[in-house]
Formats: sequence, structure tokens, C-alpha cells
Amino acid sequence: MLSLRINNFITGNLLEDLLGSILRAVPKKKVSHSRKAMRSANKGLRDKNNLVHCPASGLPKPAHHLSQELYSQLKRNWKSSQN
Repeated sequence: MLSLRINNFITGNLLEDLLGSILRAVPKKKVSHSRKAMRSANKGLRDKNNLVHCPASGLPKPAHHLSQELYSQLKRNWKSSQN
């Protein structure tokens, strides 16, 4: 009987400790549409500044990346060498 009380006491505190913080993590007030919009106003798309021209094809590509044309050429050469 005493061990049952101790077990209930231990598990009760454990559950309260684990779930207590989760159950109390709620906002105190509703966030208005205006505040929500102000918070998400700076999440827009940004321009890419790291575009350069490929020396082989002259097409724009991200810096430090292969151009699509060069990549497909290398892939074809690699597959033909594998066979």
C-alpha cells in the first residue's frame, strides 16, 4: 500500500513536470491581423546577386556552380565511359 502511494506520487510529479510546461505554453492574447502581417512583412523573396555568365555557353548561372549545359555534357560523357 505504501509502495503504491509512492509510485503514484512519483509518476504524478513526473507527468506534471513533463506535461505542465507543454500545457501552459499558450499565448495570453490573440495576435491581431495587423501584428501578424507586420511580423511576416519582411519574409519576401530576395534578388539573387551571385549570377555570373558561363564562359563556355555565355548563359547566366549561379557563381561556383556548373551551368546546365556543361552539367548535361559531363553527365553524358560519364555515362558513355561507364558502358
